[in-house]
Amino acid sequence: MAKITGNFPWNKPEVYTSFVQGAEAEAIYNSLKGNMANGMSYDAKTQTLIGSNVFASARIDSILRPLGIRVANLRDLSRPEVMGMVKDKFYTDTPALVLRSMDDSYGRNIPIIKQLAEAVENKNGSVKLPVLITGFDVKEIKDDNGYGIALIPRGDFQAVHDMRLHGENSGKKFTDVDELGLPKFDRDGKRIWYARNQGVSRLFLFRYLGAGSINESLANSNSCGRVVLVSGEATQKNLEGKL
Repeated sequence: MAKITGNFPWNKPEVYTSFVQGAEAEAIYNSLKGNMANGMSYDAKTQTLIGSNVFASARIDSILRPLGIRVANLRDLSRPEVMGMVKDKFYTDTPALVLRSMDDSYGRNIPIIKQLAEAVENKNGSVKLPVLITGFDVKEIKDDNGYGIALIPRGDFQAVHDMRLHGENSGKKFTDVDELGLPKFDRDGKRIWYARNQGVSRLFLFRYLGAGSINESLANSNSCGRVVLVSGEATQKNLEGKL
């Protein structure tokens, strides 16, 4: 009989995923300052970071990027590995913002909008709305009548104009997304895209797998929130380590 070694055509995951959980979760929680920590908590029994808001997601993303780990980006929110973690249980924010107008009925957002507009103009030469903004860190500052948060563009800062972000597309269906994670609208789609019609909003995946940027309160969080981590592209080497 030939030697059996387990050499089969395994289905390999595209990415590995985790919540902020385990031995280092408390240190990550303690790194969140001011409104980054709003609504967030640490469960010592399960060693789990509870809650999710865009400021926490951006800070954690910046901490972990040098390790080859990221907080789930918009494209990741449509990966089966991520959707399976949150379905029917949790919501999760991606470290991204959508800017649709320079005014906002939620007054607390005005200082953030000013920061975003300046960063986008510096990057692109002009501000063309609506725009998807990624690649930023955050730090606590003296209260600015907003969130007391400064947005800091990183080297990978991007500001992408796309009309799919427009508020008039709220409620449209989709199943597939493009390389950015933006929806390919389809009347027979299985998921729903949500969009606010003004100002700035966060971007997150709902527990029933709808996605979008409908929430104007950037710092709110609750116990159903979880920050999802992605460990980059799966390789044969780390697949073998999991077996």
